Amino acid sequence: MHRVPPVVWFFLLTYALSWGWLLPIAVSGGVVVAGRGWPTHFPALLGPLFAACAVTIWHDGRRGLVDLVRRMSRLRARARWWLFAVSPLVILVMVLIIDAATGRPLPAYGGFAVFSGLPSRWGVLGVAAGVLLVNGFGEETGWRGYALPALQRHRSPLVATIIVSGFWAVWHGPMFVVVNTFRSFNLPILSGWIIGLMSGAIVLTWLYNRSGGCILLVAVWHATYNLISGTAAAQGLLAAASTTLVIALALTLVVLEIRAIRAGRRSVLGPATEI
Repeated sequence: MHRVPPVVWFFLLTYALSWGWLLPIAVSGGVVVAGRGWPTHFPALLGPLFAACAVTIWHDGRRGLVDLVRRMSRLRARARWWLFAVSPLVILVMVLIIDAATGRPLPAYGGFAVFSGLPSRWGVLGVAAGVLLVNGFGEETGWRGYALPALQRHRSPLVATIIVSGFWAVWHGPMFVVVNTFRSFNLPILSGWIIGLMSGAIVLTWLYNRSGGCILLVAVWHATYNLISGTAAAQGLLAAASTTLVIALALTLVVLEIRAIRAGRRSVLGPATEI
């Protein structure tokens, strides 16, 4: 009998931990509303992190856990990767400049504190910290920090990304029952969400691998992107620009990756020879 790969246990444990929080909310009829702290889906976002730590300790012991924590806290990376990690904020600034120049109303500052599952009374900085620590590290430590490199040991970065994005998408399933924004999705919006999620997965693979496996960087990008696209302030040009640019970058990366594979060149999505 073949031994079950650790990455399979990671996916199973992630689902068990996250859905174990979400399903009781769904059964009780609770709905997560933006700007309110209860009920909340945020503890479920820590499922990938806890699963990654548990499976790492079980399979790789203390040394593996130390390496995982090191990649979560490593600051050393080339400046260009740090600039990309905060690039959603650059998009925000550009949109604000365009809005101001064209006379369109600017998004209200307080709107950036209205995020599903967190109380808006925390203010913009408090909500941003919550999104980074729970949404960013909670998800990225598992999806990119554990699952992606585990799958890449035997698969190409593109195939590994497709597998991760599939599990990542299904993992959101109970949120379509309990999170108010997800509950409002119709078929066109759902289709766009899936495309956006897969595009985000491609971009995150590229950032993680090319930065030398830095979980901190992908957590920062994930959090800042969610802050400009998932808050009450993310309306109009800001929402359209952030989503369009991520999809365009993902498509470009996929095209370059396929061309590199066909030409026998080094993977565009894979790890760089230099950090």
